Amino acid sequence: MAELKTVKIFEMRYEAEMAKGLLQEQGIESMIAADDCGGQLMGLSSIRKTGIKLLVRDEDQARAEEALQVLELN
Repeated sequence: MAELKTVKIFEMRYEAEMAKGLLQEQGIESMIAADDCGGQLMGLSSIRKTGIKLLVRDEDQARAEEALQVLELN
């Protein structure tokens, strides 16, 4: 089984979902890890402390980080 790596941590689940979609378009499988009951408990302060993690396989980490650089543009 491949080891999973966190490529980005988000404050809001919708941001993580958008980033997951971006990676999917690039052919990179990913998953979201958050203790928010599938987005139903977004307002809890404990979620804000730990964040919503976007995970990819170890071998996809560099490609995923490169693909997600577009999110850093402001």
